Amino acid sequence: PGSQSPAVQPSAGQAPVGPAATSFLFDPGQITAVKGNTFVVNLLISGAQNVYCVPVQMNYDPAKLQLVNVSNGGFLSQDGKAVALVHREDETTGTLQITATRPPGAAGVSGQGTVVTLTFQAKASGQTPLTITRGQALDPGQQAITVNGAQASITVQ
Repeated sequence: PGSQSPAVQPSAGQAPVGPAATSFLFDPGQITAVKGNTFVVNLLISGAQNVYCVPVQMNYDPAKLQLVNVSNGGFLSQDGKAVALVHREDETTGTLQITATRPPGAAGVSGQGTVVTLTFQAKASGQTPLTITRGQALDPGQQAITVNGAQASITVQ
């Protein structure tokens, strides 16, 4: 009797509980831009599960960068559905809010891909981070999915 050891726990801390972490990534993560020129940076999501909407807020130095365009990156429209893209920026603080949403009634999408493509113009020499200050994803039931943030480093020459 007593052949079972009470110290054995079923694989505690080995198998991840639930899905792997969902993360944002900037691609490329390091950018060198020439003053006066435009450059493009993609906002990617990886490890996504059942994502319906991606609201994200990012910050940059408005003295060095100016937002030119925000376009759909294809992740949320991978099945051919149209994506509603709304963005609002505050050029004085360098705050950019973007929401990309699948059509009402559409199911969520999973995997990895580009959520949005951002085009900036380089205004002044120096370095500025492009940082996600608030970012998450929502499933079709509007439940929040935690997404790890990201930062890109931009050098203007």
